[in-house]
Amino acid sequence: MKRFLPILSFLSLLSIGCFAQEKINPAKLIDFENYLTTEIDSGKIAGIEVLIHHKEKTVWHKALGYNNLIDNRPLEKNSIYFIQSMTKPIMSVAIMQLVEQGLLSLNDKVADFIPAVSTLRVIKDVNAGIDGATVPVKSPMTIKQLLTHTAGLSHGLEEHLFDQQLFKLMYNDLFDPAIYNKLEEPVEKLLQVPLIGQPGEQWYYSAAPDLLALILQKITQQPINEYLEEHIFSPLGMQDSGYNVSPENLERIMQLHFNQEDGTLVTSHVQAKSSGNTVYGGTYGLFSSTEDYLKFCQMILNKGAYDGGQILAPETVVEMTKNHVGALIGPTRGFGLGFGVLHDTENDPSPANNGQIYWGGFFKTHFFIDPKADLIALIMTQKIPNTNEYIIALNRAVYGAL
Repeated sequence: MKRFLPILSFLSLLSIGCFAQEKINPAKLIDFENYLTTEIDSGKIAGIEVLIHHKEKTVWHKALGYNNLIDNRPLEKNSIYFIQSMTKPIMSVAIMQLVEQGLLSLNDKVADFIPAVSTLRVIKDVNAGIDGATVPVKSPMTIKQLLTHTAGLSHGLEEHLFDQQLFKLMYNDLFDPAIYNKLEEPVEKLLQVPLIGQPGEQWYYSAAPDLLALILQKITQQPINEYLEEHIFSPLGMQDSGYNVSPENLERIMQLHFNQEDGTLVTSHVQAKSSGNTVYGGTYGLFSSTEDYLKFCQMILNKGAYDGGQILAPETVVEMTKNHVGALIGPTRGFGLGFGVLHDTENDPSPANNGQIYWGGFFKTHFFIDPKADLIALIMTQKIPNTNEYIIALNRAVYGAL
């Protein structure tokens, strides 16, 4: 998990204070824009889009650089991005809608919906790999544990042998990805291996939202993509969001980039499949635009309300944005029901307020919501590997401009 602790604790690198003022001062964002432009000019990224929304207004929105480095087409505002793990908070909202309706309980056993979970055991030593010795599970896995990444599942993203083998089993390779026809297939592979730890005893970033997606499908008897469209995307007016991109919008997709061994930034020869997708995951899989995802964030900031409608009850949003994992991640940051949560700024040298929630995607997309400051910020690009320098810079810049 050490590679993912920085994602949750990146703001500990920051040292500026947070002083809530009336509005964002755009003049104080000039250095931030210059920094991003320099990153583009020096071949660190092809392009990047940033949106800052404060007190119900978009106060700063920039698209810098290029969509791709093949034709050097400029990156436009409100481009479309493969948002990877920013899918997870959306799936969490869908699940909490079922909880509100009494169709599901946070304490329900996952095995009641996915029977294969009942046969899982726990690996004794991750360095022994997925075929190592195991011990019995002490207690059943619950829905809440799936939402909080405490179920004992993995994502196959760490450096030890267990995760390396799991990643190969489930995903194969970034540049030669495994091909599936439906979500049940990768989940079946995930459940072929032991748990990484006892349910409820650790926070470990995982593919748990894929199980949540299957549970959503089973309860509603509705395809996952159709449920999200009907109950989240359409009510929020998120016309650019989904598992597939319409033909007329394909040119809006920013292309994925990486640095070659000699440091040269290039457009990847492998891109996220943008049409014909039938694996409707909860872990990743969605495309979205900056303005679309802003609407989702506004709904969360407004405690479930958006444009006269109510996606979630206020008390549900309050519950989702609390820390539910104690100190399993660390003393100042935790995890709610689908979001990272900053809960102790006194001991975390961060510019944000207590209650800031956030998450991001593997291709360097990220958002945060600060209810106390009435503030939302999003930053979008498409670059691997995933690192935190632009998240750090975004937080410094936004809170420094208040």
